[in-house]
Amino acid sequence: MNITTSYALDILLGLYVYTYPIPLSNVSIDFNVKVPRPQGFIVSEIINTACTKDIYEKLVEGGEQERVAGTYCVFIVNKTNIDTLTLAQKMRSKLYCRDFEIMGLKEAHAIAYQIIVLISCKKIEKKFSLSSKNARVDAILWFCSNEEPDLIHSANKFHITILFKNNDLLPHFETMLKLLNSHEWYVLNFFGYQRFGSRRPITHILGKHMIKGDLQEFLNTLCHFTSTYRNPNTLERILCKNIKSDLEEFLKSIANEPLYRRMLRLFVNAYQSYLFNKLLSLTWLKLLDSLSIKEAFKKLKNDYRYLPLPGYSTKADGVIARILDDVLSSEGIKTNSFCLKWLKNTCFYGDYREALTRASEVNYFIEKDRVTITFLLSPGAYATIVLRELLRCNPLLYT
Repeated sequence: MNITTSYALDILLGLYVYTYPIPLSNVSIDFNVKVPRPQGFIVSEIINTACTKDIYEKLVEGGEQERVAGTYCVFIVNKTNIDTLTLAQKMRSKLYCRDFEIMGLKEAHAIAYQIIVLISCKKIEKKFSLSSKNARVDAILWFCSNEEPDLIHSANKFHITILFKNNDLLPHFETMLKLLNSHEWYVLNFFGYQRFGSRRPITHILGKHMIKGDLQEFLNTLCHFTSTYRNPNTLERILCKNIKSDLEEFLKSIANEPLYRRMLRLFVNAYQSYLFNKLLSLTWLKLLDSLSIKEAFKKLKNDYRYLPLPGYSTKADGVIARILDDVLSSEGIKTNSFCLKWLKNTCFYGDYREALTRASEVNYFIEKDRVTITFLLSPGAYATIVLRELLRCNPLLYT
């Protein structure tokens, strides 16, 4: 029963396995597909049981904002080709706000409808637009409040179009749909490609260098694997421009800026995500050594429902502890490595994450050369991981 991947990007990110073996004997499926970006990948947040796309469209059509003054102003944005943190910072600067809050990071190369809360702004605009190169943002004010708003982010809704260049592959794809449906759409809850940067997957490598205190390698990696265009205000630009500075002192100084501090933390979080992926992959392989898929699922749901996201205070026992020790040892680190003395003794304590996730309210429509699929995932789960299970092809085709 072969469930391992051969794709280099998967292996680089700790995605060693698929949840299910391919059900077709002696058939090697290599889907030649494309998910057109950004228009073929649309994501909305479900906030207090309402869909942000629906709220946005209602406000655009002339719906009245509930209140337009207060400490906390809740905007719904329709963003394309821009990452969430960059967008939030641009909005914060435009309206002269003290800070911002987000419900979660959404894919940059997609159309996303999401909440951004701006805090203590000197001015408020009911609606505004931002654009640069291929990026486009339309923001509209939902409401303001003097108290922190009670926003419950229960799910993300995805609407994805998959184009098939070879119609003969559709029957195989339908087989994969039936397979996941037979298991109620449960899949291993890996961190997805965009967590690491699918086109430049180095964020976890940067985090590893930070954890090991190898700041020169951190800088070398950041500046060597550079993007073709650098915004002059990005952390990347600032660090690479000051490559000959006292790096440790320089990092300490820029970490006082909230946005840059968030970005530095994201690098370490990405490394923790990679370690989790590796742990989950090895745990699944261990279970399938002696159990059927059905039995392994039962074991994961009942005994190993939550796996550690490695950090300073992470604890595990039994089989999981042994696998975790092997993962950390192979990386040359220990749990106490996650306290960074050079960064003002900042500690990354770790957490626990569900080993499985489930797509719900799944609907799909099959046409001649394409499939349109919609589904809900809990916050923190990745639609590209569901696509990965369905397509089994080079992830660069759909990320």
